[in-house]
Amino acid sequence: MTKTVIVKKTTLPEFLPHGWKKEVAKTLGIHINTITNAMNSGKGATYERIKKVAIEKYGKPEKITII
Repeated sequence: MTKTVIVKKTTLPEFLPHGWKKEVAKTLGIHINTITNAMNSGKGATYERIKKVAIEKYGKPEKITII
């Protein structure tokens, strides 16, 4: 029996909705200012976590591949 692998590629929309920082901060358990600082720096572990949560919450599917 073969396994089916579904690969989803999602991207962030051009503009995130109003209040996205508060929602992501609540999900990660960090302060809103931490999100602002991480987004301004554009690098680091916190930045990657923020990006991942934002993609999960607000991302739109771009491509779904079934292998």
